[in-house]
Amino acid sequence: MSMPAFLPAGPGLSLRPWRARDARELIDAYRDPLLRQFTRTWPEDEAGARAWLAREEAGARDGSRYSFAVELAAQAPDGTGPAPSGVREPAATGLLAGCVVLKVFPHDDDRPARTDTAEVGYWTTASVRGRGLAGRAVLALADWAFTALPALARLELLHQVDNEPSCRVAEKAGFPHHETLAPHPPVFPLPGHVHVRPRPAA
Repeated sequence: MSMPAFLPAGPGLSLRPWRARDARELIDAYRDPLLRQFTRTWPEDEAGARAWLAREEAGARDGSRYSFAVELAAQAPDGTGPAPSGVREPAATGLLAGCVVLKVFPHDDDRPARTDTAEVGYWTTASVRGRGLAGRAVLALADWAFTALPALARLELLHQVDNEPSCRVAEKAGFPHHETLAPHPPVFPLPGHVHVRPRPAA
């Protein structure tokens, strides 16, 4: 399954595949202490960023994960504000606002693989938090996932209980709380929330 070159996520926001020239912005994004608190690995330098981007590209090739850069549009052609969704100047480059990823048929030691389930992950950069962009990006990814994967019956979004903003993002994107997982140290020392969005009714 190929990734689309562009997915609209509401006014001024879009999803796109990662590019090699995103490396510097990726390193800058991961300097944020809050982002590091809720992620397990991050690129420290250009070599690490290139490896990170290569992993995401490989995931798309083998169908295990589809990772999108979240881009906040450059100004509209008249200079009055962000370009509306779907309006992009060919020479314009938007601001990297985050990442959303679809992890296809995830599994771990406690939860066996299920061919009808995929997991959604996301993060946003420090400069754009609190603007409602994460929920819009997650919603756009979920809508695409259900269209692109006909066998998909549900999507899951997981986070530790101390990540309260992720609870709010999940609810806004149509992922109500489904269950609470036991801690799984050392990687997940606290309980986790599972939020689920089922496939919309036809």
